[in-house]
Amino acid sequence: MDNAIEAQASTIAVDVVSNGELGEVSAIRITDDGHGMIPSVLQTALQFGGSTRFNSRDGFGRFGMGLPCSSLSIAQRVDVYTWTLPRSALWSYLDANEVSSGGLNAIPHPERSMPPGGLPSTPSGTAVVLSRCDRLDISNISHLERKLHAQLGRIFRYPIRRGTRITINGQEVKPVDPLFVAVEVKQARAKPFGPPLLFPIRIPGLEKTSVVQVQFSELPVGAWHNLPNAEKRQLGISKGAGVSIIRGGREVDHGWFFMGTKRRENYDDWWRCEVHYEPVLDEVFGLTHTKQRVQPAELLEHIITPDVEAIARTLNARVRSAFASLKKDSEPSPSERQAETGDVLIEPPAILKRRRVSDNHESSSKPLRGLRYHLRRQQLDSSVLFQPSLQADALDVALNMRHAFCDQFYGKLMGRSSLRGSDAAKLIDLLILAYSRAEMSISNKTARKFARRFRILWSDVLSSFLS
Repeated sequence: MDNAIEAQASTIAVDVVSNGELGEVSAIRITDDGHGMIPSVLQTALQFGGSTRFNSRDGFGRFGMGLPCSSLSIAQRVDVYTWTLPRSALWSYLDANEVSSGGLNAIPHPERSMPPGGLPSTPSGTAVVLSRCDRLDISNISHLERKLHAQLGRIFRYPIRRGTRITINGQEVKPVDPLFVAVEVKQARAKPFGPPLLFPIRIPGLEKTSVVQVQFSELPVGAWHNLPNAEKRQLGISKGAGVSIIRGGREVDHGWFFMGTKRRENYDDWWRCEVHYEPVLDEVFGLTHTKQRVQPAELLEHIITPDVEAIARTLNARVRSAFASLKKDSEPSPSERQAETGDVLIEPPAILKRRRVSDNHESSSKPLRGLRYHLRRQQLDSSVLFQPSLQADALDVALNMRHAFCDQFYGKLMGRSSLRGSDAAKLIDLLILAYSRAEMSISNKTARKFARRFRILWSDVLSSFLS
């Protein structure tokens, strides 16, 4: 896939082929619409250490080990078909069994041969077929597809965003952002934590520097902490702590890098880090020939680790504080307890009585107890001050901490041990004025009548709570 992207492919199709009803993998085919290869390049590509881009720092390729190493690491045989004209496709192969038996001591000279499926549908391209896949971690096709979507979407997230289309058995691969800040994240997104850190690093052997960029993000604990564990794992929240290393726009590693003496904890799942560097710094990052692992040099650690470790500890503390606040919020507050005490004096909500009748006719004859109350403080994706919902016999109210009232007044009020009477009166006055202004803005006569009735009912409920 690295080769395909460097060959300016716009589409890369991965097809996992089954060997029958058991759903096991018999072959994997990767087809691209890149510029294809001439005979000499095809023969070189199948050689260990063979490359037309050896030691290049302009793209993904450099070592000349990618195609043969990646192929034989999971399969006993690799066949490569390539074409610069659809009717002039070339073919060669590498077979581990033939090499070990002595039957193959050189890469076969390319021959004319059509790829699987017949005449290619693109003007140029390459098809790589891996067969006798005896070293796959996952042999079941459905499981392998899911794993490939997650890994390829993450590794190649930047090429995909730039327009490269990758499919697995016809299903398009979506970019996967471990920082949860990209536009493709459908849930409440994480927030970048501060501006990117920039570290000019000297290029080995040159009097020039290349900038390493480090970006942190902070996941929304309040919005996601109650997600089921299975969903957290599926989204990549659980066990996703660490640093994503991006080389030239392609992820080459993910792990606990540049953290100094800080140990990894469960709280660290709730913040992320991404490090970008250019291939000219491969030696400093200790990139291996597989382009899937780095071993940062001591000099790089010395420059980057102090700042990264300090921010990591800060984010860990912020996550701890967020969970402590959530735990505190889960315990009934004095206002919630007082509301529950007064609720027994109020007529039960009509919708709750209807639910009781529809769910169980026998229970409708039993007296209703007062509602339980839970006021949550969270960041809502709307301009509303609060959002109520009735869950069983509990009134759940989400107070929007993004609202100007919470930002300018309520949040400060929560952090004070005392408040002057004039300040408290001002807050109450503003609440009353805002509600009154909203009610007077209603133009429909029927709706305005309803709002007036609702205001009276709200006042009666408040009187019950305060009695």
